[in-house]
Amino acid sequence: MRRAGALALAAVGVLSACTGGDDDGAAPTSTRPETVILETTTSTTSAPLVGQPVAVVEQGVSTFSDPFDPSTDLGGYGVVLHNPNPDLVATGVHVTTRLLDAAGVEVLVDTQLLNGIMPDQRMAVGRLLIEPLDPAPTQLQVAVEVAAWLRPADGAGALTAEEVVTEDQPDGVAVTRFRVRSTWTTPEEGVDVTALYRAEDGRILAAETTTLAMVAPETTTEGQIQLLTPIPMLATTEVLVGRGFAAQTTG
Repeated sequence: MRRAGALALAAVGVLSACTGGDDDGAAPTSTRPETVILETTTSTTSAPLVGQPVAVVEQGVSTFSDPFDPSTDLGGYGVVLHNPNPDLVATGVHVTTRLLDAAGVEVLVDTQLLNGIMPDQRMAVGRLLIEPLDPAPTQLQVAVEVAAWLRPADGAGALTAEEVVTEDQPDGVAVTRFRVRSTWTTPEEGVDVTALYRAEDGRILAAETTTLAMVAPETTTEGQIQLLTPIPMLATTEVLVGRGFAAQTTG
């Protein structure tokens, strides 16, 4: 009977003793409660960073006669944005611009995406409107949404434009040429560049954006923006440089 009891205890996983001979020499058995270890995990997820909103600090819209058909009006618009945060990058910046006529009726809606705006830096969006618009737009409504706020990436530097010039071409178009100087320690791919076209009094006539495939570190990279029509009253061109694709994931 004692052997049968020992086997029964072994079958249910309770500590048992084995003997090599007669049952009378078997050691007494004992039971002890199982120890339960509770594993706990600590979450490392932190709340998303939140910055002050990107501000629209300047805007302009214009109309002008088509150089090839004076009876038709063309035009353009430009919007300058500023990231007021001293230590956060605005990434995935969606800009929706509604062009309105004098009565506030919507003429056109334009949307653009910027990879990022560095802390305390300006960037711009806009278009040269080469299709006739009737009625002509006279005002803008601009909405800005930021996908995420990130700390600047390690090795962050500056991207600035130099040697900017806009020239009419013999075939009736125009081109803006520039160089982008980088103080980053790594290459930047897919860099946003926007040219603002201003009249003599400084007001914005139009803007155009392009993307540079790569800006090499610690050097300058050539770039250009093709314009399908010259811009009457153009006096100066200002080129603002944003960020590359990496801004949307690394800051």
